[in-house]
Amino acid sequence: MGAPDYPDVGSVAKALVKARPDRLLWGSDWPHPTVALESKPDDAHILDLFSQWAPNEKDRIAILRDNPASLYGF
Repeated sequence: MGAPDYPDVGSVAKALVKARPDRLLWGSDWPHPTVALESKPDDAHILDLFSQWAPNEKDRIAILRDNPASLYGF
């Protein structure tokens, strides 16, 4: 369904977070190099949506920090 609230993506994201937050990474193509300037998404809003999709702080920390650190050996 798309921007600005991505309800279709949100449904999938919530299910994935519920099932295996320990296996997820946050991904973005910021700064969105293939999107026209007037069509670029609001990254702050997308991050707010992420907080709704992963309401548990422990899960967000895993997805944003711990899982990438483990995968990439940071």
